[in-house]
Amino acid sequence: MSVAFSVTKWDEEPIDKSKIDFPVNRVQAEYELEGELQGKAWVEYLLYYLESNKEDGHLATARITGFLHFEGEYKGKTGTFTAAEKGIFDKGSLDSPGMIIKSTGELQGLTGSYQYDFVGENSKLILDFKDNE
Repeated sequence: MSVAFSVTKWDEEPIDKSKIDFPVNRVQAEYELEGELQGKAWVEYLLYYLESNKEDGHLATARITGFLHFEGEYKGKTGTFTAAEKGIFDKGSLDSPGMIIKSTGELQGLTGSYQYDFVGENSKLILDFKDNE
């Protein structure tokens, strides 16, 4: 199953501007999700740039690690989940699967993973969730 999402916030700053040999940025992002998974997600990323492109950030290559926290509904049930992500962004392609590590509320017992899928301006999450209630 896939759900649409849009990036509503992306704040990215270097961890330490004085360490050019340590190209790590911190990102605080927010996503709006629509479909069977509906709500808002807050994401904290650390990006280590292997190759940067200041003119067009979509042409950069970076290792990614982070956490996503979702609040909203999944198939009509309300709750939250937190997922851990780890992967790579390479010149517009993102391979950073997320794995649910905790779920609460009516979503307690929800497990599984997701993948990102970018097609032009349409962004999707491909869900592989299991409700273990």
